[in-house]
Amino acid sequence: MNKLDIADRLTNYTNQLDNITELLITNINNLEISKCKETDRLYFLTDYIKQVSNDLYNFSNEIIKDDAK
Repeated sequence: MNKLDIADRLTNYTNQLDNITELLITNINNLEISKCKETDRLYFLTDYIKQVSNDLYNFSNEIIKDDAK
C-alpha cells in the first residue's frame, strides 16, 4: 500500500466520523428530555469525534504533501 492509498483511507475514515457526528447531533437535538448528564456526555463524545476526525484529516493532508515532494 502506498502513501496515497493510506491518505485516501484516512480521508474515508474522516468522512465516516463526520457522518457519525452529524447523526449524534441530530439525535441529541431530537431528545425530548431536559439537559442532563447524558446529553452532556453525548456532546462531549461528539466534540471528541470531531477532534479525531480533524486530526485524521490533517494527517492525511500531511501524507499527501510529503508524497508530492
